[in-house]
Amino acid sequence: MSYKKKSSRTVKPGRKREKWTDILPRYLTFISHMRPILRETRRIIIELDADLLIDTEILDKIRQEEEKRNIRKVRALSEFSAMYRSNVYEIIKDFILKYRDIIPIIDIKDYIIEFLYESIDALNILRKITNPDEANLENTFLYTLTKFIEEKLFPRGTNLKFIYNKLLEHSPQLYECQRHLLQPHTYYRDKLESSDYFEIPGITPKVYQIINNITSIFNLDPNFGVFPERPNHEIPMILKSDVFLPYIDSIANAEEEAIESINERIGLRIIDDIFLAPSEDLVDLLLENNFLRDTKQSDGIIRLTPQFSNETLILYYLALASQRRGFLSKELINWISMNFAFLIYMGILKWKLSDENIFYPIFKDLQTNEKILPYLMKLICFANYLSLDKMKIRDSPQYRKEIFNFIGSKIDNLKDFIDEIAYFCEKFDIERKNK
Repeated sequence: MSYKKKSSRTVKPGRKREKWTDILPRYLTFISHMRPILRETRRIIIELDADLLIDTEILDKIRQEEEKRNIRKVRALSEFSAMYRSNVYEIIKDFILKYRDIIPIIDIKDYIIEFLYESIDALNILRKITNPDEANLENTFLYTLTKFIEEKLFPRGTNLKFIYNKLLEHSPQLYECQRHLLQPHTYYRDKLESSDYFEIPGITPKVYQIINNITSIFNLDPNFGVFPERPNHEIPMILKSDVFLPYIDSIANAEEEAIESINERIGLRIIDDIFLAPSEDLVDLLLENNFLRDTKQSDGIIRLTPQFSNETLILYYLALASQRRGFLSKELINWISMNFAFLIYMGILKWKLSDENIFYPIFKDLQTNEKILPYLMKLICFANYLSLDKMKIRDSPQYRKEIFNFIGSKIDNLKDFIDEIAYFCEKFDIERKNK
């Protein structure tokens, strides 16, 4: 009797694992159509007499003529090109109308040409962000920027302690970014009582509340009990019921497994089925970073008193997710890869475009982002980069819009990090040219 082992992978029927050579051309498709439009527009503006720019109807006629000259394309590309060209000309018209009574028209023309040069330079970098054959990776922007961001937000390491300390090293400047990486705005799709016990989801608002409550109780009113691995020590403990009872119905339908999973992800364990206490690994991390204060009592027992914050437990969660990146939920993989793609994309734009560039909005427009970033997300997931399961990247246009609407929103820390990435881009480009 023959026996065939059932595959543990759950892949939808008919879906195949995409290769690098499948995804890179898709990433390049729309960039390859944006660049010629800007180059042609630049040529037209350069050749056009400055005085003619005062009459914006002339620009409308030029745009209509350009659309007639368009070669036949597939419908999606044709619609995108028409949208993109229309937006470019509308931006130019608005700029002229706003400043024609304030700035000499010859200067307005020069500004437009300069902004177009900057925009084409940005597209050149995005077009050459990596090598088709993945050769000489260390000299590509995609590889170098992914590693630069990974080191600060999602580092690799030989063990949990190493990763945690790496995160802690950068948390004074980048904690908001680190926390943001764990908090998908599509959290409602993740189920804490997932049948896959090993899968790590993002932090939902309710789990964040739980972490906040745990931190508060540990710092304000902990119990103390014997440290199982070190009998001459006492560790802080809190009642499991104080933390989870208010959330049982809404977070896990009273499932013990889900509660254990949450605790494991923030470095806690259940003792005697009553108390929550830090695991031995977490105790070592807390002691090393002065988040536990050790006091020798009159009976010779050393009591470990907590003095930590939400950041302490959230960074443990992030370190665990980074260490076990092969077991992340679909939502968390989409969110992490999207944040990396967003940071790389915006870092390159920040480097190449001046803050006054009138075409900045067109690069950040949702219609542009959803044509470029999803494929950049997939490229970032490959083994040489983040080593995430790219099969979990969702291709739904509606999902893309949903996730893009929240990406980087109202996070000042991300804006600061984008400035840092832009500076790194310039430095890396100079070094690369000097080799």
